[in-house]
Amino acid sequence: MDYLEMFRDKIGRLRGEIADIQELNQRFRRDGRHGGVLQAAHGQRSERLQAIQHELGQLADLGRRAISTEQVREGRHSQPHLIKREGAA
Repeated sequence: MDYLEMFRDKIGRLRGEIADIQELNQRFRRDGRHGGVLQAAHGQRSERLQAIQHELGQLADLGRRAISTEQVREGRHSQPHLIKREGAA
């Protein structure tokens, strides 16, 4: 499974959702008349933006862990093996 591609797809979808929310929020600010339904929708969009921010943070953590794990694997393979000689003390 290609995790990098999976991360890119997820981030791409979140970017699209953010762009949609930004457009709706701009319309909300331009309109000027804010009924209860429009204000509730605006609040829901704000909550969704916070959830997206949280998701992106989790993805960043996963990415850091994946990179760290990969570095550890590469580091262990490149370390020379120490061999003790008999009689050396």
